[in-house]
Amino acid sequence: MVKKIVLQNGLTVVTQRLKGYKSVSVGVWVKAGSSFESQSDNGMAHFIEHMVFKGTRNRSAAQIAIEIDAVGGEMNAFTAKECTCFYTKTLSGDLDLALDLLSDMMLNPTFDPDHIELEKTVIQDEINMYEDASEEIANDLIHEVLYGDHPLSLPVLGTKESVSKFNQVSVFDFFNRFYRANNMVLSIAGDFDPEQIESQVTKYFERIPEKLDLSLKTIPSPTQNWTYGFKQKDFEQVQVVIAFPGIPFDHKMSYNMSLLNQFLGGSNSSMLFQEVRENLGLTYSIFSEPTFYDEIGMLEISFGVSKEKMSETLSAIISVILELKSRIFTDQEIEHGKNHLKGSFVLGMEGSDQYMDFIGRIELFAHKEKNMDEMLAKIEETSLIGMKKLIEHCFSTGNFAMAFVGDVTESEVKTYYNKMKTALD
Repeated sequence: MVKKIVLQNGLTVVTQRLKGYKSVSVGVWVKAGSSFESQSDNGMAHFIEHMVFKGTRNRSAAQIAIEIDAVGGEMNAFTAKECTCFYTKTLSGDLDLALDLLSDMMLNPTFDPDHIELEKTVIQDEINMYEDASEEIANDLIHEVLYGDHPLSLPVLGTKESVSKFNQVSVFDFFNRFYRANNMVLSIAGDFDPEQIESQVTKYFERIPEKLDLSLKTIPSPTQNWTYGFKQKDFEQVQVVIAFPGIPFDHKMSYNMSLLNQFLGGSNSSMLFQEVRENLGLTYSIFSEPTFYDEIGMLEISFGVSKEKMSETLSAIISVILELKSRIFTDQEIEHGKNHLKGSFVLGMEGSDQYMDFIGRIELFAHKEKNMDEMLAKIEETSLIGMKKLIEHCFSTGNFAMAFVGDVTESEVKTYYNKMKTALD
């Protein structure tokens, strides 16, 4: 059972004790990502994710690494559009060390100017690396196309130009605005003493300050632009993302969206995979996935294909979508989809780190206490009626956006877009 504690400074702590486990995972979630940035500070959330590992007033970067390595533990972090997460996984007896390390990084980063200059080079190299990854470029591009001037369009890594201007003052300014107790969630899952956990987290995290005026997101709600974009790259294949209207993270139909995705392109037995890859042999990789944000969402189809097979592949995708809209699914097919979702969900929760991620993410975005049994019950409640409503929402408005990365011209991209527009309107 998930239990929630709110410390006096406003920090929300969610815990789930897992019987039979010998590990414990801790995550510090901060509601800060590229969707809270501007053009000038784009990439700052990701930059800070790197910088807190570079040393605190109590530990050098080497000491942080040595202490977690000394107990065989793991420590890492990631930044997304709407959050940053720092996490550890250790034996249960090393929970105090994990809490000590994570709280030290949240309370006492130095953001040394010399380290900042070094890390700029590292992240600019990371940006260069992403410029060679067609799927990453296409993902960033579909966000640029869809969200225009809204911060959701900004890349998580930032740009080489924006990162080059970071300094100690700007880093501390962003950190002090977002790394506040009432803009954070602490999630703990695994083997721990439930009688001691509140005093443990209070000991290490009660000094994180609260922000009294937490008016962090003053930007307007995002809207979506149904158009197309492209980037010319000398790649052997053209990487394509097609985005349709979706739903936000905590929408009541989110489980039905997962069921719809299962049939469309979310597995090897899906309609897209079976038709485009298995039956026609047009591409090695094609899949669909829903993307959920706090206020908005999309359903994406992603694939890479040779330019010569582009038109045939788009025709096949159009055929699958039209079939999806008219298909009468049997009770057995719906049950198959539900069982797949339940099995994937349970198998994906085999470790304390997966539970930590699950309960932390739910608390940060949904503001609800949920557990595995409740999630499985929600999957069981999905229905053909609910899925049909989402098919109507996603595919019956004629709204979609496309992003192309590869050896394509604007006239070719426009032709591809109009081909789909004519077929789906």
